Amino acid sequence: MPEETRTIYSFDGFIVDLNRRVLLRDGQPVQVTSKAFDLLLALVESQGRELGKEELMERVWANQIVEDANLTVTMANLRKALGEKASDHRFIVTIPGKGYRFVAELANPDLRREFIVESKTEGLITVEEDLIGDEPQAKLIGAQHSHFTRAKGRVWLGAVALFVVLAISVAGYFMWFSRATVASPQIKSIAVLPFKPLVSDSRDESLEFGMADTLIARLSNIREINVRPISSVRKYSALEQDPIAAGREQRVDAVLDGQIQKAGEKVRVTVRLLRIADGAPLWSSQFDEKMTDIFAVQDSISERVTSALALTLTNEEKSGIARRYTTDTQAYELYLKGRYQLNRLTDDGFFKGRAFFQQAIDKDPRYAMAYAGLADAYDRLGGFDALAPKEAFPQAREAAQKALQLDASLAEAHTALATVNFAYDWDFSTAAREYQRAIEINPGYSDAHQMNSYYLAAIGRFDDALAEMKHALELDPVSLEKTTGIGEILYQQRHYDDSIQQYRKALEMDSNSGFTHWALGRSLLAQGKFNEAIAEFQKAIPLSGDSPDEPAELARAYALAGRRDETLKIIGELNKLSEHKHVSPTGIAAIYGALGDKNQAFAFLNKAFDERDFVLIMLKVEPMLDPLRSDPRFAELTRRIGLPE
Repeated sequence: MPEETRTIYSFDGFIVDLNRRVLLRDGQPVQVTSKAFDLLLALVESQGRELGKEELMERVWANQIVEDANLTVTMANLRKALGEKASDHRFIVTIPGKGYRFVAELANPDLRREFIVESKTEGLITVEEDLIGDEPQAKLIGAQHSHFTRAKGRVWLGAVALFVVLAISVAGYFMWFSRATVASPQIKSIAVLPFKPLVSDSRDESLEFGMADTLIARLSNIREINVRPISSVRKYSALEQDPIAAGREQRVDAVLDGQIQKAGEKVRVTVRLLRIADGAPLWSSQFDEKMTDIFAVQDSISERVTSALALTLTNEEKSGIARRYTTDTQAYELYLKGRYQLNRLTDDGFFKGRAFFQQAIDKDPRYAMAYAGLADAYDRLGGFDALAPKEAFPQAREAAQKALQLDASLAEAHTALATVNFAYDWDFSTAAREYQRAIEINPGYSDAHQMNSYYLAAIGRFDDALAEMKHALELDPVSLEKTTGIGEILYQQRHYDDSIQQYRKALEMDSNSGFTHWALGRSLLAQGKFNEAIAEFQKAIPLSGDSPDEPAELARAYALAGRRDETLKIIGELNKLSEHKHVSPTGIAAIYGALGDKNQAFAFLNKAFDERDFVLIMLKVEPMLDPLRSDPRFAELTRRIGLPE
């Protein structure tokens, strides 16, 4: 039989067992990832010596293509396992721009007591036990047969001591492992983070976001799991992003974190599912495939995630996570680029997204998700005043209907169609049915709840609207849009103090949100705080590009403050802008209402009706139109739009 050799390093209460790849602290196992263990071993074996980043990466990721972010994240995980911060320098010192040094003292050879025990093999194991204070620190090295000639009386003492320690450690390990795998809290929520590149200087962000977006869409079919939307996780694309920190911020039980690299026709994907409570990896794998097999990779990831979570799926759910909307790789890549552009939430992004979705459709005319994306792009172009309503919403309807002809189970398409029914057709009962259908198909689809909230507010059901928007935020907890959405409902209820508080909370999330400064200014204006409102609108304008909504509200604030000349100047600028860009006539009507010119106000409201201006859907509840409510023409306009009494 061959001789058994075991090596153990010890320091400050920790034991690193190389052979068993176990890290113990005071005899208890410490959860640590495989790569973090390799990193610790490399550092410990070079105790006191500076290790450069390249050397560490070669030792930990031998023959793998990785970049600095891997080392940064793994180092953070290791430090967490050791219970130290980067600034502590108890165990590991960072050498800025160069590498790391392990500085903890290993077992002191001058305090060594040696015991010899007979192994189960023909060889022997020598135990070198170091006493640091009152706590034993152990280091095992390969034995030599000559050691057997030492005092026999010490053999049995060493044997008993060693096997007691090993028995306790093994028992503790299996008790811990049993608790971790059997009695661990059930995973109820997941965030799929944007994938990162394996090589930092060759990013393909549309592919990185697209892999996450596709997996989100698949896993969202599982009713037992809440999956954060891509809008919620898109900010976690930085190479150095700590997935556990992202998971905590998202308030989820687990994160799916991956890396992807495309090289010609080849694609490499590495992915891991991490439990947030303790950072434990629940599953990990690597795939090296042709790009044409990317769909098989997604199938495998989805299946293995559900297996790792021990979920029992219905046949419908199994079908949902395995569904492929296209088999054309080029069409899929174009779709991913469209989704990436759409999620930028800019006019430019909406236009580019529209173009990519159309190209995907041209490649595969039966690509239902591409039609749904196209419908969403047109809805946003109309809703953000980038296109006139009569140009945007009919196109959105056509694309959504085509998507539903191909696949009636697309919650995204039902939501897009409901938005056309609501914002353009003013068919409120059909909009309600479509929003509910989207929610029935995918209860975790936060955007459907958000849009349904706006519908409920428009017809005056404020309590239901607020509950829906809050639920949307629960599903997407760091969404700026949904955080400000709660403020909008409160504003429409005339709960201005509460809405201001909500908007300030949103500005803590993003102080450069032009929309939020604009919304805050509206609540301040409704309270008669003209100077404060004007200041907010002035902040909003440079943050909002060429959006006409912010200057329009500034003009209304000037009007209410009695600054007529400044008001008329902005009206002139908006009229000039309207020659090449859609400017909401309802917004202009509100300015004239603030000036006390009701005839001009209703002239613009009639124009808004003719143009199907979507802002009119809020006619019943919008505070900026309060100066016009007592006029009989207002009630007649409400009736013509079809808003419920």
